[in-house]
Amino acid sequence: MLPDRSALICRNGLDFRHVDAEMPVLFDVDEFGKCVSYYEKYAVFSKIGSGPPVILIHGLLGSCANMGVVARGLSRRFEVLSVDLRNHGRSFHAPGMTYSEMAQDLAGFMEGLKLDSAGVAGHSMGGKCAMQLAMDFPEKVAGLAVLDMAPKEYEPVWVSYIQAMLDLDLSQVDRRDQADQLLASAVPDGTLRGFLLQNLKRGNDDRFFWRADLSAILAAMTDIGAPISGNPHQGPAFFVRGGASDFVSDSDWEDIQALFPEAVLTTIAKAGHLVHLEHPDLITELLTDFFGTFQVGFVNRKNKGKKETTCAGSYHP
Repeated sequence: MLPDRSALICRNGLDFRHVDAEMPVLFDVDEFGKCVSYYEKYAVFSKIGSGPPVILIHGLLGSCANMGVVARGLSRRFEVLSVDLRNHGRSFHAPGMTYSEMAQDLAGFMEGLKLDSAGVAGHSMGGKCAMQLAMDFPEKVAGLAVLDMAPKEYEPVWVSYIQAMLDLDLSQVDRRDQADQLLASAVPDGTLRGFLLQNLKRGNDDRFFWRADLSAILAAMTDIGAPISGNPHQGPAFFVRGGASDFVSDSDWEDIQALFPEAVLTTIAKAGHLVHLEHPDLITELLTDFFGTFQVGFVNRKNKGKKETTCAGSYHP
């Protein structure tokens, strides 16, 4: 039986559902094999650990699961909330993916959980979301960490890959390895192909569907590549780049400092763009040190002293 909608938290038009590993959230699948929620809009997140809150934000075509190893490492000292962005993972589908819109989503997410502020870390597109959140809602970001991303404009990436995913006739796919073979010509890199195929899920009717809203993401590629803008964020900021990645160059440092005057930069030699996957232990150590230096300044949950619980399928009262 579904909970009474009047009992659900709704902030900025979004509902928030906690995903428990042992009690997964249930979904319906419509006649076209697309995952549909019980309610029009909600954001899904996973939670692990206790302590000062830290929010982790995934990159393009990822989900909260992509930050899992780092989340588990950080959970030794922090309450870690890994969120699915709009059109990604189990979260709601909606047109528009400007960074202002996604920052508003994240601010609403924090309001829904009664979080005045938190440490926020994002990778790639998620890093831009974190930056925009810090600029639009500075009081909500106790500390900002950005993994291999600059605030500049980027050329749209993976357009041909997303189109190839959309062109795949899933009605003819019975096994995951079939989808892998069919995508191989368009996405020759096996590691990248495996990452993209994490979005391929099997519905209740045993048919495959794309969990991410690929059409909405493809239509928003210009916005996803756009630079962030706003008033400089004066709070603590920590940027990490991969030494073998071309996403953050030496020439970007001046622009980073202009928008984040307190920023520091660390380079991980020989690491690529997926720094958190290539070096999860090191990233965990760096983020733990960064967020740990000012954790006493975290503003804790509203209504301090009030016991709050979460479980799969229920909402914060």
